[in-house]
Amino acid sequence: MPRLEPSASSGGVRSRHRSRGARVSTALAEINVVPLVDVMLVLLVIFMVTAPMMQQGFDVKLPEARTSKPTTSEPVYVTVPLSFRTDRRIQLGNDFVSLENLPERVRQAVLTTATKSVILRGDGGVTFAELIRVWDALIAGGITQISVATQPYTPDK
Repeated sequence: MPRLEPSASSGGVRSRHRSRGARVSTALAEINVVPLVDVMLVLLVIFMVTAPMMQQGFDVKLPEARTSKPTTSEPVYVTVPLSFRTDRRIQLGNDFVSLENLPERVRQAVLTTATKSVILRGDGGVTFAELIRVWDALIAGGITQISVATQPYTPDK
């Protein structure tokens, strides 16, 4: 509630505040910045800690090759995880697709690209026969170039 302060005028001297009547003094409304900064820093730390946990996907142990080269464009990745043996699901980009639906989905994925190419990544535990099943489905989807992803060779292993 505002406080009323008496006007500070001397006896017979006329003050310019006299015509306004009693002076109303209110507390100065300011935002207290320190708690705001504290809350923002806590939120920043929470997001920094949880951001690496929100990464989607799974680890795939790629086989190694001495002649592997890094890619320079944004290709379409087809990943065959080790769980392919049990559920027959492949990862196309970030989506999981069954082997039966792979030809149509890969056809849609490369519809707007100039070259009909994909990079096939398979877990080291997946057999060659299982990769060939996926390879055949990719060819049925209209893919003309299939590259197999590997890791660079490390002689220490």
